[in-house]
Amino acid sequence: MKRAATLLGLLAGALTLACSTMTTNVDYDHTINWSQFHTFQIAEGTKDPVTFTEKRIEDGITQQLTAKGWQPVTSNPDILVYSHVVLSSEKQWNATSMGGFGYRGWGGMGGGMATATQTTIPIGTLIVDMVNPKTREMVWRGTAQDQVSSTGADRGQIDAAMQALFKNFPPQPAK
Repeated sequence: MKRAATLLGLLAGALTLACSTMTTNVDYDHTINWSQFHTFQIAEGTKDPVTFTEKRIEDGITQQLTAKGWQPVTSNPDILVYSHVVLSSEKQWNATSMGGFGYRGWGGMGGGMATATQTTIPIGTLIVDMVNPKTREMVWRGTAQDQVSSTGADRGQIDAAMQALFKNFPPQPAK
């Protein structure tokens, strides 16, 4: 009984991980001394068509950076932060078959039925770029991609994306 409970627990954990489709990636200029940056300003990037979603993204960036000790400013920032939202879709095909019968080794006989359905899955990609305004060079980029809903109920995904992107921010100097 104890073994069955353990197996069910492992199965539930695996299914939870399998349902998470978010992918994130961070890259940055490894030659930068990050201790020189203390202020940031949100700049206009490629906005999400839904204004409250865009506000959640900007609020998430601000929350993550202020938690790291950076201060938002309205002029002369150390870093400009741009967010870009790209909405796309992927097609998924699901096939189901039933019927048919036969004898093992003889190739079988009879008919069957198969159906295939196509599903369009909306995908959202969030890109956060940090640019040094003095040199006009990008110094950091984070991307997060996940399936999104068509109802705009993606607040939890935005929060999760921000936490994942800024988890190890600012980058530590190489040792």
